[in-house]
Amino acid sequence: MITMKRLLLFFYLFCATLLAATRLQAEDMQRADSLKKQAEAILYSNPKQALDLAYQAIQLCPDKKPNSQRAEIVMLYCHAEQLLGNFDLSIQHLYDVEPYIMPTEKRLHARWLSLMGRVYGKLDDYKKAIELNEQATAVYQELGDSLAVAGCYNDRGVIHNFWSEHEEAECYFLMALEINRLKGNLRGIVANLNNLCLYPGDTEAKLNYIQEAITINKHLNDKWSLGENYNNLGKQLYFGGRYREALEALETAYEYASEIGARELLCDNYEYHARLYAKMGAYRQAYDNVLKMNDMRSKLQSSNRLRNIEQDIAYKQYQQQKFEAEQQQQAYKIKLLNRNLWILVILFVLVVACGFYVNKLSKRRKDLELMKARYQLQCSERELDELKLHQKQLELQSVQDALEASRQEVTTFAVFLQSRDQLLDKIREMIKEGYKMDAASFVPHLKKLNAYISQYQSGNTANSTLMQNIEEKNQAFVQRLTEKHPDLTQGEIHLATLLRVNLSTKEIAMITGTTPKTVNMNRYRLRKALDLEGEEDLVEYLSHF
Repeated sequence: MITMKRLLLFFYLFCATLLAATRLQAEDMQRADSLKKQAEAILYSNPKQALDLAYQAIQLCPDKKPNSQRAEIVMLYCHAEQLLGNFDLSIQHLYDVEPYIMPTEKRLHARWLSLMGRVYGKLDDYKKAIELNEQATAVYQELGDSLAVAGCYNDRGVIHNFWSEHEEAECYFLMALEINRLKGNLRGIVANLNNLCLYPGDTEAKLNYIQEAITINKHLNDKWSLGENYNNLGKQLYFGGRYREALEALETAYEYASEIGARELLCDNYEYHARLYAKMGAYRQAYDNVLKMNDMRSKLQSSNRLRNIEQDIAYKQYQQQKFEAEQQQQAYKIKLLNRNLWILVILFVLVVACGFYVNKLSKRRKDLELMKARYQLQCSERELDELKLHQKQLELQSVQDALEASRQEVTTFAVFLQSRDQLLDKIREMIKEGYKMDAASFVPHLKKLNAYISQYQSGNTANSTLMQNIEEKNQAFVQRLTEKHPDLTQGEIHLATLLRVNLSTKEIAMITGTTPKTVNMNRYRLRKALDLEGEEDLVEYLSHF
């Protein structure tokens, strides 16, 4: 029993620890989700702060695979890195995301493909970018997510713009804009309007596009997009020959880009400034901006850096595969050890359970045998009680029969006494008749009287025998009565004997040759001698002896 209690205690402690760990993990996941939502809200207005919030959320997520929550947060972190122009860091972290995505999570995998294609486009690997973009588009079309498809069209247009395929780019931008306007997606609308202004065309129409985008982004407080909008506004004003206005727009774009540290926007701003200053004849300023643009572009884009990144990723994948193989080997050993441990634990529990069961079974058998013994004892006691009761009933019946016989005998004796009185009355009448007879008739009359008296003399003998029989049958009663009441007189004992056989006062009077009144007086004296209370019945008291 002690072992079972310890096992139950250990199990309870294990469950409590597991519950506490689960609760703590749930709190961390809720905190991570809250930080993710905060980062998403300020992604375009303050990418640096969004990057910090996403990093904090990553630290709270358990590093287990797969884990969709961690994958979403890391992709948000990579998006912030992309907006800040850190394309190499973005692509490195994006490659780390894939193992955390479950194969069944198609939408999440499509988001990863889309973001990867966007970053590869920033790194000038347009072939890889289009390949990833097409994969993402196919998944979104399969899922029926039109807004996500519009986002892929927008990214595809940007790639065609890099290739100077402006007609194809505009076709994709317009398809995306149509979908976003239909769905009311403001962020998608401003992205499409902004990208429609990346290349020359109908200047007035494009200025209207960019002014609409600026109005929406100011409402959204989207500083990154505003920096891009003012860059494109300056570009379109440059195409329209409105150089002073273009310079003001580029200065505004520079302020937004500098504020949030968007290096890609600053690089574009330096390029547009250089073109504008060159067109305005300010060659010194144009040259300075070209230097700044080249320095920034060398930081943003480098084929050698991309190859190094891919080599690092390949090496990491190799190391990861090697590590996973080692982990599998260790996991197998641990699994084998755990299996053996569980077998031992199960065997131990079975032994304890068997011991407990055998103990309980033995105890139950003993209890059952004890119950059987008790039942047999109770049955024996019940049979003995029934025998005693039957014996008492027989004794009582015998006593009652004896009493009834005595009563009948006494009654018979009383009837005899009554007939005796009648006999005496008859003799008296016959004597009176003899007074009137003559001598001749008197002698026969006397003979007749003598014969009549002889006839009833045998009754006197029977009477004596009857009284002797009554006294013999009540001898035990008299003995018990005198032992308890030694001061009783012979007459009181005789009266008690007659009362015990339940004779009436009249019958006792006939037997004793007294009057009923005398019998009642004698009864009263007997009650006094027996010390009976007024409510106690005399006959019932005597029947208990």
